Amino acid sequence: MDYILFVIGSTFEYIGMFLFLFALFRFGLYTRLIMNVVIVSVLMSQVSYFTRLDSSVGDLSSYIQFFLFVVVLWLLFQVPLFHSIVMNFAGLAATFGINGIIILIAIFLGDISLDTIQSTQSILTSFQFVTFLAEIGIARSIYIMNWGFDFVPTSRRSYVQIKGTNAILMAIISTSIVIAAVLAFVFRNDYNDYVFYASFVFLCTLPIFLYFSLRKDVEDAT
Repeated sequence: MDYILFVIGSTFEYIGMFLFLFALFRFGLYTRLIMNVVIVSVLMSQVSYFTRLDSSVGDLSSYIQFFLFVVVLWLLFQVPLFHSIVMNFAGLAATFGINGIIILIAIFLGDISLDTIQSTQSILTSFQFVTFLAEIGIARSIYIMNWGFDFVPTSRRSYVQIKGTNAILMAIISTSIVIAAVLAFVFRNDYNDYVFYASFVFLCTLPIFLYFSLRKDVEDAT
């Protein structure tokens, strides 16, 4: 039963992340794209579940999935590799940030501990579903307000030079991923501290990342 709940919760969470990314980077939605999103989300929920069963890699599961999502966007959705990395970092940072905020609200207002959330699959699944709803709400707001970025090309063959703003974005992404992965290793026996510090890193990084993404958008438009 725990396995089924985990797969359902993770699948919804990944679907929400994809819809957030597609709204943020102005991808048009069509039937085949949505079907691919559902299939990839189900498969990635399996990766998430089975990597977390192994304590030696469980804390690094999010970063293993980040690498796999980069490959998926690059190969399946025809997004150039650099832009796939940028898009997936936006999704990773937003998901960590949203999860962190939701968990903190629950802890301070709901009289519930992080250990309880982590150890009770039904509660964890409900949190994943709330994250899904939050991502859908943000994606809808981005669409209605006509926000988002236009710099992701439609062809995987587009040539990208890693210099200027591109280099800054890669430095931001690399630094944040390395810091978060180190935190996962350092706090591998203390999930509470890991969630807090990793969420803090991504919440602090996201505004800087969005600023340079906006600058990249302006540069490409001129």
